[in-house]
Amino acid sequence: MIFLDETTYLVTLLNPAAVTSGSISPSTFTSGASTLNNNWAGSAEAVLGSGYASLIGTPTIIDIRNMTKNRAVRYDLSSGDLIIISESGQSIDYPTIDWGVRNEVYTMTIDIRTIQDERAGTDANFGRDRLERLYKVVRHRLEQNRKGSTITISSDSKKMNQLFLGSRTEANDRNKRLFGYKLTVEMKRFAVAIP
Repeated sequence: MIFLDETTYLVTLLNPAAVTSGSISPSTFTSGASTLNNNWAGSAEAVLGSGYASLIGTPTIIDIRNMTKNRAVRYDLSSGDLIIISESGQSIDYPTIDWGVRNEVYTMTIDIRTIQDERAGTDANFGRDRLERLYKVVRHRLEQNRKGSTITISSDSKKMNQLFLGSRTEANDRNKRLFGYKLTVEMKRFAVAIP
C-alpha cells in the first residue's frame, strides 16, 4: 500500500496517468476543474493546441525521494524532459479558540528540466522554447486545479482546498546545455480535524 503524502499528491496532480509508486496509479482523481481532460495531455492541448505531441510529449514526473535507478539522483535528459517534485516547507495554523482544527500550508518545489541536444537540429532556441512550453503546461495543470482536488490511491485519499503557483526562477547551465525553471507552489488544506 502507498502512503499518499503531499509530494505524491502533487506528482499525481500534474499527471494523473503517471505511475506514482511501482505499479500503483491513482484510482480516483476528483477536481473542481470543469474540463473533462484534466490531465497532462488535456492541459498540453489547451495551451499548445492540437499539435502538442509534436511540440512536447509527457515528461517524466518524479518524486525526489524516489530510489529507483535513473529516476532521481541521476537522470539522462536525452531520454526525455524531467519534472522533479519536492516539499520545501510546511506551516500549521490553529484558527479556532479551542484549537480543534488546523489549517495546513505546504510549500512545494517543482524543478522543470530539459536539454538542448541533437533533437534541436539547427534550432538554436530548441531548449529554451521547450522549457517555456513545459512551464505553460505545468502552470495550466496547477491553475486548472487551483480550487482544490481529491486524489485517491488504493484506499488512501488526500484533498487539498487550494493550490497557488508562486515564484519562478531560472536554473540554467549553459555549459551543459541544460535549461530549467524552479517553481514554488503552495497547497492549502483548511479545517483539518485534530484527532
